[in-house]
Amino acid sequence: MSTTINVRSPLRVDFVGMTDYVPACRQFGGTIINATINKYIYATLTPRYDSRIILHAPDCGDKRIEIPSATQLDSEGELGLAQHIISRFDLDTGIELTTCSEMPGGAGLGSSSTIATCIIAALDAVTGYRMTDYEIAELARECEAAALKTTYGWQDQYSPVTGGGVKLMRYWPDASGRGIEIDRIPLDSRAIARIEKAMVVCYSGISRPAKSILDAVADGVQAGAEAVVGALQEMSRLADAIRRSLVNGDIASVGPMLTDVWELHKRLHPDVTNERLHALFDIALEAGATGGRVCGAGGGGTMVFFAADNREFSVRQALREADARIFDCSIDMHGLLRW
Repeated sequence: MSTTINVRSPLRVDFVGMTDYVPACRQFGGTIINATINKYIYATLTPRYDSRIILHAPDCGDKRIEIPSATQLDSEGELGLAQHIISRFDLDTGIELTTCSEMPGGAGLGSSSTIATCIIAALDAVTGYRMTDYEIAELARECEAAALKTTYGWQDQYSPVTGGGVKLMRYWPDASGRGIEIDRIPLDSRAIARIEKAMVVCYSGISRPAKSILDAVADGVQAGAEAVVGALQEMSRLADAIRRSLVNGDIASVGPMLTDVWELHKRLHPDVTNERLHALFDIALEAGATGGRVCGAGGGGTMVFFAADNREFSVRQALREADARIFDCSIDMHGLLRW
């Protein structure tokens, strides 16, 4: 083990999310549509000649921690997710691992899971395990459950490792025996360009952990709450409708359907939305957006809108004037890369 490994993994915007909550999927399935975007998490792993494990996170206050050896890794310590993942690999030496995200934490773009897949991919490369995409995604889920005490969805682990583009991701109920299915929606370069032109992505300025909202949704599913279960099922149906529109080149219909998804999303829990999100949504629509939604669990983070033709600049400008941070996004077509 002697070569430095670099990994780059894209974050995602979800046109339909939340339906990947696993207990719900096992009951009635769940369907996601998301797009990997050109906003990335990077990991660089360099083997050392001693037993020390050094973790460096420049985007987290330049945090740097040193662990004397693998036997002292602690998933409840600082950068606990990274520590837990490393503990799952048999290392011949110490390592130095640097991770960095181009986007703010709590943006609702799947950063925790993407960091996990980056670290696993780097460790897989230096150890020669030769894990499959499925194994990387599943190990990321296991490690997040152990280190972060979360057992929710699967889209953010599978999204980067299965390549880039706009994808429909479906969980088939256990009875079918099919598990998770990933299908890149067949879009040529012109269709991708039309989506990129219409899509406006902005940060609300509110960073909010997803756990409280996801816990509430979990409770609603387990209790069989009709409002929660019905909303998730209808969101899955809308994912199929959005896919058909994209395949048929009907980009104009996507925006209104994103709003339909958002209205269903808000039925899951009151904390999904707030006055700031309401205000930005109204500002975007008044400026020329045809629809949109909040990415991730909600409560803050990133919003994605589709603008009417040639109204993209107006939407971006109006959101900037409302102190939202605009992200210049294109669709990443590569997924996770290692070199």
